[in-house]
Amino acid sequence: MIKILFIFISFALIFIACESSEKEILVLPEVEKLVVPENDGIYFGAFANFGHSEHDVTQEKITDFENLAKKKLAWVYISNNWGEGITYPKDDIRTICKSGSTPFIRMMPRSDNRQTDQSEDTNFTMQRIIDGVFDKELKQWAEDAKEDNVSLLIDFGPEMTGDWFQWSGLFCGAGILDSYGDPTYPDGPERFRDAYRHIIDVFREVGVKRVTWFFHPDIQKYPKDEWNSAKNYYPGDDYIDWIGLSVYGVQGEKWGWVTFSDTIEKWYEIHIKDIVGTKPVAILEMGVTEKREAKDFENILDREVIEKLKDDWKNDGTKKEWLEDAFATIINNPYIKFNALTYWHESWTRPSGVESKLRIDSSAESLETFQRLISNPKFVSKTVFSETP
Repeated sequence: MIKILFIFISFALIFIACESSEKEILVLPEVEKLVVPENDGIYFGAFANFGHSEHDVTQEKITDFENLAKKKLAWVYISNNWGEGITYPKDDIRTICKSGSTPFIRMMPRSDNRQTDQSEDTNFTMQRIIDGVFDKELKQWAEDAKEDNVSLLIDFGPEMTGDWFQWSGLFCGAGILDSYGDPTYPDGPERFRDAYRHIIDVFREVGVKRVTWFFHPDIQKYPKDEWNSAKNYYPGDDYIDWIGLSVYGVQGEKWGWVTFSDTIEKWYEIHIKDIVGTKPVAILEMGVTEKREAKDFENILDREVIEKLKDDWKNDGTKKEWLEDAFATIINNPYIKFNALTYWHESWTRPSGVESKLRIDSSAESLETFQRLISNPKFVSKTVFSETP
């Protein structure tokens, strides 16, 4: 009996030791970052029609989009609007995780969710972020992320090189040199750069280990002045893990038609070249409306306006053609190696009454085209993370 008991205890100790060893193997890495997919893969993500707030996240909406695309999402892209409170969006993140995708959070320092000229927003300014006005809230955000222990992708102040968000350098000092920081550096971009660095420093101080940070300019820049180049906003390789770009086609009635590849070619040398090459690159927003016809604008625009614009619309390609060119460029082009794409799946009505039809199912032809293109096995649906010393 004693011998049997001794054998049983011995096996139990061996089992416990194996369990302990297994747990040691599964300890989370010191720092975890998103890595490039194997075999030149390209992550597939999307903003899946999450409404005016850009974070009306439900399992149904994620599933509906995946069913339309006939492909699983590697990440789900949502906004975290500071005007609603600088708080960790736990419920949204949990919903995304339960869907099997990685949460991708756009930190939006804005008081109003409308995408208009917000230069008069005096609350969430880059200077106030730099001065630590929001440190208490940011630290709590970071603490909650650390406790939740979920792999996160975060993008602060997207499209800062445009003139439609209040964190644009245009509203933070523009090209002035001597009102902030380095007297040889344009103050607008410098303030954005330092505000983003400050946020990342707060997260590092808290000890958040599972965040991959993205830097996300628009492929174009408005104004077109040299001070407004993406390189001037860039927080630096020590802060940023991935580069992200917005590359849209025509959305409104007065936009000139341009292909995805032409947009990349035009802006690469004068705006983007200096920030790509050392980091993985993702398309973080892309989309285009349907081909514009005069009949689509009847009872919306004045006849005189329609007559002025009709000749321009004749030069439009189709959404099918734009998508085919975009996917071909993302897979292979001489300028940038892309490691991810994120489609902005939404349609909305512009102030003029014209609808921007960006949804992938805006027409039967567009949906079939998107399904066919995204079915390429190069586009992958599972994110991969790796330990960084």
